[in-house]
Amino acid sequence: MGDVDNISKEGDMKIDFLLGDFLSLLNPREAHVMRRVIRSIGDLDLVGTLRFSKNALTVGPELVRKGVLVDTRMAKAGLGNLGIYVEPRTRTNKYFSQDIVESWREVMNGKAVMIGTSPLALGKLLELINEGFRPGLVIGVPVGFVNALRLKYMLSKNNSVEYITNISVKGGVSLGVSLVKALMEIE
Repeated sequence: MGDVDNISKEGDMKIDFLLGDFLSLLNPREAHVMRRVIRSIGDLDLVGTLRFSKNALTVGPELVRKGVLVDTRMAKAGLGNLGIYVEPRTRTNKYFSQDIVESWREVMNGKAVMIGTSPLALGKLLELINEGFRPGLVIGVPVGFVNALRLKYMLSKNNSVEYITNISVKGGVSLGVSLVKALMEIE
């Protein structure tokens, strides 16, 4: 285990070197999450694209420890026991990812949710938020060239929920899982 700790420390030192004093501009929780996800994903572009709502890093650690609703089996696998994947009982939407989010209606209020694959799932979640549903934290980082950027920007402008997102076409389950794991490390 010592080698893993050394690799993590060395990775953090390299990130600190590459980012210069940028991390000192962030509050300690933001800096921790930024460093952790950059180390996990290897994407320095997160410096300019990662966005946190005002209280996301305050409420997020406690919420993710209670479990995270996820949009794919892959996200469930990445999060292990923390991931909560709900198979839809019925199909009412054109796309399966929308049905998954629709199936959260009864359970999402006050919970952490993560969308890491489908922009359509994030779009459906934003519709439900506009209807009055209130997840405790939305980690919205779907990947893609169709709607991902627009919907993540819309999430970042939504004052009804706490969120973590990245304003980019980049994203995905690996970023979402890394964000959850970074939140788990915050006391």
